[in-house]
Formats: sequence, structure tokens, C-alpha cells
Amino acid sequence: MDDLADTKPRQVKVLTLPDMTFLAFLLFCMVCVALVGRLAYQEGMHNEGTKRNGELWAKWFAQAAQDRGKAGYEPASCSVSALPVVTPVATQAAPVNPSPSAEPNAEVKSVVKSDPLTPMSPTSPTLAATPRTWGPCLKALTTQGGPLTNMVNPFSHKPMALVVKCDMTDRQLAGSLVLEKIQPTPPGSAIPTINSPLTESDPIDQKMQIRITVCDKGAYPIRIAELEF
Repeated sequence: MDDLADTKPRQVKVLTLPDMTFLAFLLFCMVCVALVGRLAYQEGMHNEGTKRNGELWAKWFAQAAQDRGKAGYEPASCSVSALPVVTPVATQAAPVNPSPSAEPNAEVKSVVKSDPLTPMSPTSPTLAATPRTWGPCLKALTTQGGPLTNMVNPFSHKPMALVVKCDMTDRQLAGSLVLEKIQPTPPGSAIPTINSPLTESDPIDQKMQIRITVCDKGAYPIRIAELEF
């Protein structure tokens, strides 16, 4: 009897439609998880690239704070010293209508030439030194041959832009750079410092505090450093 029971043919289970639907759904979920993981990895790498750009700016500011007061610092437009004063030069002008009968000791008018950046006052001939500003320094840093050229935004693959602030309502600011100057308020004020964007007209011939921020994928600010420049 046992031998007859063993010779009974076994039933082979066949995949039904619900089984095939479940396997297809499981495969679809695995593909979605892989894609989401890849996108998260790429976004994380873009954020890390943006932070590295900000760290390069912080490194330059930290080094410049130590060296830009030295003689011969390059780029010169980022140095602490003010623009040199051009000494007025007096030159003699020839007579308008020279005459053979003019006396040798005739009075000759003089013309004073000066640097157009430092015009002379009509009441005082003293020339004041022009302070260096951030605009020429920024141009020297980001143009061809500068120490911070070819810095690319990891999100847009375009040159890294300098913006006023990170705004979460504008996702196009992802990967941008924000530079702020930190100014102390008078003693006794409720707010110890005031932060404002570093503009091209701001003088840089004196030491100042700089805050460096970058914008992540959602244009949310990521603080990199606060240092002296």
C-alpha cells in the first residue's frame, strides 16, 4: 500500500494571475527604490560640491586676511592699502598766439593735471587716497587667471553665481554663493551685529568680518564660515 501511495503523481503548482501581478509589483518597487537611491546620491554629491566651493572661498578669505596687508600682495586690488595718490604735475602751456615781439620773461599760465579718480577741490589742492572696494577685487578673483576662476555650480553646471541671499521660494538659486559683511552695532544695542550683503562699492581697505553661505538644492542656506577679511 505504501508503494502505491508513493507512485501517485505529484501536482505542479502553476503561477496564477495574482501571483504574477504581485511579482511584477515587487519588481517595480525594487526599481523605484534603486532610482530614488541614485537620485538621492546625486543630490548629495551636488550639495557636497556646493559646500566645497564655499570652503574654497573661505580658504582664500582666511589666507588673504593674513597676507593682504603685506607689500606686493597679489591681486593688488584685494590688498588693504588704499589706491595710490597721483601727485599733481604742473606743466607750462605754450602761448595761444605766439608773436616774435613777445618778451622772453612773459608770464606763462600753468595747467595742473591730476588723477581723475581723485579730483582736486577748488579750495584745497590736497588729494585724498581712494579706498579700495570689493568690486575690482571680486573681478580679479573670478576673471581669467584669478585664484577662484572656473568655479562651477554643481546643480546648473554654470559658473557659480554670487547672490544676495538664499531664498527657498526660488529653486534656481541652488548652488549659489552668498557673501555678507558683519558690522557691530553701538554698545548697548539689542542686536549685537548687523548682517548685510557685501556689495561691489563696499571699501575693503580696513579689516571686516565676512560670513560665507551657500544654497543647497532647495535654496536653503548652508553656513560655511565666519571669518575676518
